[in-house]
Amino acid sequence: MEIPVAIISDWRGTAGQAISIALARSGFSLLINGPEDEVIALQSIDEGGKILALPFDLTHESSVREVLTTGIDVLGRVDVLINNPFVWNDAKLHEITEEMWTEVLNHNLKGSFYCSRAAMPYMLAQRYGKIINVTSTSAFNGAHLQFAVSCAGVHSMTRSLARELAPAVRVNTVACGLVDEPWIDEGGPELREMLTSDILLKRLCRPDDVAEMVAVLATGCDFMTGQMIVLDGGESMR
Repeated sequence: MEIPVAIISDWRGTAGQAISIALARSGFSLLINGPEDEVIALQSIDEGGKILALPFDLTHESSVREVLTTGIDVLGRVDVLINNPFVWNDAKLHEITEEMWTEVLNHNLKGSFYCSRAAMPYMLAQRYGKIINVTSTSAFNGAHLQFAVSCAGVHSMTRSLARELAPAVRVNTVACGLVDEPWIDEGGPELREMLTSDILLKRLCRPDDVAEMVAVLATGCDFMTGQMIVLDGGESMR
C-alpha cells in the first residue's frame, strides 16, 4: 500500500511541530518547510514514512513551486497540504505601517495561496487531495486588524477552493482560539486566568488539540469540504 504524503507549510507556524508528529504517527511521509536540524528529530517516529525538511520562502511563489516540485518528486505524490503559517503583529489602525501590513498578509494569506496553487496540479492529476488551512478565530471575531484580515482571507480562500477543486479535493479550515504558549505563564497566573475567563472549558487551545483535529481531517472526513472547524473551547458562544 502506498504511503500517503503530507506537506506542512511552516514548521514554526501554528502547532507546526505537533501537527508534524501527529501526521507521522498516522503513517504519513512528510515534506516540512523547516530546518533540517530541528525536523530530523521526527525520524525517531518509526511509522515507515519518510521525513524531508526542505526550507522555502512562503512569500515567493517561485521558491514554493521549486521546493514542492523537488519534494513531491522524491516522495512520489501529495495527499494533504497543511497551510499553517503564523506571522502576527498588532497595532491600532493609525499605527499600522505598510511593512507591518505587508508582512502579515504576504506570509499568512499569500503563502497559503502559493502553496495551494503549487499542490493543486498534483492533487487534480491523482483525483484526490486535501487542503487544511490552520488559522485563527480572529477570522470571525476581528481581533488584531491585519492578522484578522489575513485569517478571514484564508477562510474565504478555503470556500472558493472547495468549490473550484471539487469533487477531487476537499478544502477546510481549522480556526484556533489563543494557543497555549510559554509566554502566557511568563505573565503570571493572573494573565492565564484572564485569558481563560470567557472559555467554557476553562483552558486555552493546546498545540495537540490543533494537531488532533488536523489528523482527523487528513485521515477521514471525506464528505466535508468548505467548512470551518472552531477550536476555542466554547469561547465564541459567550
